[in-house]
Amino acid sequence: MGNQEMIVAFQGEPGAYSEQAVRQHFGAGIQALPCRGFVDVFKVLQEGKATHGMLPVENSLHGTVIPAYDLLVDHDLHVQAEVIVRVEHCLIAPAGMKLNDIKQAWSHYQALGQCEQTLRRMQIEPITYYDTAGAARDLAANPEPNTAAIASALAAETYGLEILVHNLEDEAFNYTRFFVLGDTPPARDDPSKTSIVFTTRHQPGALFTVLAELAQRDINLTKIESRPRRDRPWHYLFYVDFEGHADETAVQQALLGILKSASFLKVLGSYPAARD
Repeated sequence: MGNQEMIVAFQGEPGAYSEQAVRQHFGAGIQALPCRGFVDVFKVLQEGKATHGMLPVENSLHGTVIPAYDLLVDHDLHVQAEVIVRVEHCLIAPAGMKLNDIKQAWSHYQALGQCEQTLRRMQIEPITYYDTAGAARDLAANPEPNTAAIASALAAETYGLEILVHNLEDEAFNYTRFFVLGDTPPARDDPSKTSIVFTTRHQPGALFTVLAELAQRDINLTKIESRPRRDRPWHYLFYVDFEGHADETAVQQALLGILKSASFLKVLGSYPAARD
């Protein structure tokens, strides 16, 4: 994939797992633009300061990243691809520090939770920090005695820290799914997935009627998630991913059927499915 004049925005400090997703998908030479929050990723895309965005939408241990999906509903961007990143936490420290020296470790609370049993076994105290890569950056700038950070190997490389332990996480099955965002739909490249969001009418069987449009056409559902509507109490948004592309006749027929029975439908995009 070419990277000429391409700038990919991501949430987090340099060395964050989102930047790892950027480099995994686009290549090591891509220009990546760190942003403070998810909202800022969408802002720089709207302002033309970035050509693409990398947005985490789901983690295999912690589930859906709800703020990301809320922003997808509010903005007219196309999902261009999905990227699956294996989350591998490393215990990292300034040069010269040995594993036996480490008494405490800084990291984001989710990363600390994912390494809880290992840290307890190693008798290392977890210290909550706002960001994994931010912890690495600040530790490199101001080393503290007996202190390490938990972050990615990319963060260690970015800030000149040494990796004391690889794969610190308690569970090996820790993956984050990202969406690549852009202004235009991507070229079709099968196998494809399609992501939609819809609301149903407030009546019995409404959700069943919508999902039947997929089932009766043998379209495989890969994800469904409900979320309360912010503007309508006790009404819900449903986020659905399924196999297939909006160019396909069966998918077009299903979307037309959903449009007729739902009170709101938005197609977030059809995009190449991540390869296993």
